Amino acid sequence: MRKKDRDKKRDNKRDNKEERPLRKRRKKVCIFCADKFMPDYKKIDLMKRFVSDRGKILTMRSSGCCASHQRAIAKEIKRARQIGFLPYTVD
Repeated sequence: MRKKDRDKKRDNKRDNKEERPLRKRRKKVCIFCADKFMPDYKKIDLMKRFVSDRGKILTMRSSGCCASHQRAIAKEIKRARQIGFLPYTVD
């Protein structure tokens, strides 16, 4: 295949992308704002929901929490780790 033909194909692909309508993502609702409660380090099942399979704290984008509750979640997860309820890393 010639270089010119490859360039034309690339240009056609770029043009097609611009024509597609963009879909808006539906924003996740913070579960703490919806149910009006605060995260607690003693609720281990709830805290595990905000920790990845590798043991990392999930981002706001992944967890769907607002900024204030995300900070509270991070603090409570760290507290639970220090006490020994949650592991720092997964083996």
